[in-house]
Amino acid sequence: MGILKTGIRVLDNALGGGILEDTNLLIIYDTYSSGWALAFEILRNRIAEGDFGVMINSVLPFSSLRVEINSIGFDPTEEGRRGNLAIIDMFASFYRVEYDAGFIYTDETMDAATFLPKYSHLYRRVLTEKIKDRRPIGIDFTIDGMAFLLGERNFIKVFQNLMASKEKARLVEKRKRPINIFLLNRDRISSGVISWIALYSQYVIEFFSSPDSTVEKMIVRKSPLPEFSPRDGGYTFRVEHGNIVIE
Repeated sequence: MGILKTGIRVLDNALGGGILEDTNLLIIYDTYSSGWALAFEILRNRIAEGDFGVMINSVLPFSSLRVEINSIGFDPTEEGRRGNLAIIDMFASFYRVEYDAGFIYTDETMDAATFLPKYSHLYRRVLTEKIKDRRPIGIDFTIDGMAFLLGERNFIKVFQNLMASKEKARLVEKRKRPINIFLLNRDRISSGVISWIALYSQYVIEFFSSPDSTVEKMIVRKSPLPEFSPRDGGYTFRVEHGNIVIE
């Protein structure tokens, strides 16, 4: 497997060189953290390298989602229109919201009991219609939102099934292998689910915000690369004028 660069030099060094293709990156943060923004900076940089973004949205109406992500200079509407992004919208599917946008994929019949086959069908459509021969960069926005919609126990079973499907695809498909980024707010989910997702993630980055500062602590917990060396005290992280700063 090749090592892909995130486009953020400090982060690549912290991870031991970058992100292996066909691996999972878990980003854990808290209520007031901006750590989630890291995923979209990685996606922006990978799109510039020719990759394709796939968002699984389970927490916000698209209008709110767009405002949230626009705050860091990433416009999902513009990237969708340019053919660089598709959104599999679980939130819209569960709550029967329709959008007249060719890059937003929904299924109004989706519910907790039928999620897996209907999600798989939507993803296959995205793969055929949009991704084609490009590398998919997936962002789950968010894991805690998906667990809320499906129920935590059911979610773990679904997630294991998705990991098995990914393994099967790895064995039989001849295409560029993806990177999956899981966003998880620890304040909205049980520690048991966090433990399961961390198990299935080859990379784990954790953020800690402070009530009296906009500067956060960023700790790289896990990386499979031999050059990875955990840093005592971690790194500082902040979003400044829409730009990510890691020191």
